[in-house]
Amino acid sequence: MPSKSNINLRRLCFTAMLVAMALVMRLYFSISLPIMGENGMRVGFAGVFTALSAVLFGPLWGGIANGLTDIFGYLLRPEGAYLPHITASAIIAGFMRGFIWIKLRNYNPQNIRKILLAFSVILLAFGVFNVIAFAYNGITLDFFNYHAGTEIDTSNMLFISRFVIARSEVVATPTNTLQTMLSTFTITPIASGILGVLLVVVDFLMSKHLTKDHGAYVNVMPIIIAMLVAAWFQNTVNTIVLRNHIFASWQLLPFWMVWFPRIVGATISAIIHTYFVALLLGVFKKQRYLRPYLR
Repeated sequence: MPSKSNINLRRLCFTAMLVAMALVMRLYFSISLPIMGENGMRVGFAGVFTALSAVLFGPLWGGIANGLTDIFGYLLRPEGAYLPHITASAIIAGFMRGFIWIKLRNYNPQNIRKILLAFSVILLAFGVFNVIAFAYNGITLDFFNYHAGTEIDTSNMLFISRFVIARSEVVATPTNTLQTMLSTFTITPIASGILGVLLVVVDFLMSKHLTKDHGAYVNVMPIIIAMLVAAWFQNTVNTIVLRNHIFASWQLLPFWMVWFPRIVGATISAIIHTYFVALLLGVFKKQRYLRPYLR
């Protein structure tokens, strides 16, 4: 059995190689997509190699790989001012990937699918119920404009309708608050439920395909969850930082208008990256000389 120092040295060397591959992908095989007139997000395959450090060696190495890729990527091709907040979010996201993967990798994938599917169906039903409830009670985006100057009677409304009206009418901008509340209780749970169902389907198809080559080595669902949670966290933090410190045009828009397209892009990228991470993980775990150094 290799010594602890030998293990860490091998992990460091392998992580350095993965960071180098991530930098090549970032510099030469990625594109920036415009969002509201700005370079809103970068799309590429660098995340595959930084994520591999997390799933192969654990959260610490995942954070190091993500952080180094961000720092060296900026040094090699600067784009605007350097923001340490962005690097910090990259390090935390890399750590999260490894941490979530380690915590979930030994769970039965079928049980995870059942839990996720049940939770997604509940969210979807909740969102659809709210859409019907709001329509039944006549609550629309122009509700307060329509009832301006009149006393609003909510006694005959359903609970969810009374709740959003009560929360909205006590603030300075009730119409804007109502719009946010309606989106929170309809679009968000419906979109989340649909996404959860799609993840179950994607996980089933990926696992079925990859298991043909790698057998029990591939457990896709924990990787999907780890990749998505880290991507959502990193893109949410980065959206806040870019909106507040870099892109003045984004400050003229509601937060969700610049956040939502970034999250959609991050979600699609994370799912695609998951396939390649799972594929490479199965390959690496078959290499006997690597097994002593894996988490």
